[in-house]
Amino acid sequence: MQNSDISYLLEIQKLENKIGEYVKSIDSHSLRTKTLEKQISSKKNSLQEVEQKTKLQKSSLIEKEKELYELEEKRKKSDEHYKNAKSEQQVKALEKELKETIPQIERLEEEILSLMESIDLSEKEIAEINSFLKGSAESFNEVQNEVDEGIKDDKYAIEVFEKKEKDILNDCSLEARELFFSLKKRFQYQGFISLVEKGKCNRCFFTIPPLLQQTVLKGASLECCPGCQRLLSPDLS
Repeated sequence: MQNSDISYLLEIQKLENKIGEYVKSIDSHSLRTKTLEKQISSKKNSLQEVEQKTKLQKSSLIEKEKELYELEEKRKKSDEHYKNAKSEQQVKALEKELKETIPQIERLEEEILSLMESIDLSEKEIAEINSFLKGSAESFNEVQNEVDEGIKDDKYAIEVFEKKEKDILNDCSLEARELFFSLKKRFQYQGFISLVEKGKCNRCFFTIPPLLQQTVLKGASLECCPGCQRLLSPDLS
């Protein structure tokens, strides 16, 4: 083991932090397309719901218009019969019939008007969603190209830092390399080295025993924090 191992590993930790930043950047790029895909999917689902609702509204409108037509025809016949009624009994029966029919016609007219307004709003919503989907389809390709380019650049940067990391590892002792790979699995991109500051680990704040502090300060061997298991380094600043 060489005393320079700690310095090498500190340099590797800096590279690991950089790699971690680019990994996060790749995730951020990917999130852009995933978010847009989610929005598009949500709008498509909304479109199906609105179209189904509009279909039912139009079907209901046809039924109510048919019902209204039949009631109006019934009222016309009642009016004709009322004019030609020859007995008081016929007059009263026709008056009763008209009294019942007219409110039904008025109710249907209101329902038809309300339905027509709802259909108009639904069709406007359908047009808006289709416009969004059309624009999204065009912009998605642009975003995807930007994301692909960003990920490509980030991956290249990671390759550069990994090569530097590999070169430095080649200068480390076997013990240091093995320790690094072990700690990397556990603390990937979270810092695998902690500093001894005022007698404590600056990561988990475990109080480092005086004898261990002296060993770390001398750099005589590679020692890990009894608390968090990170590699301990003296505060070289």
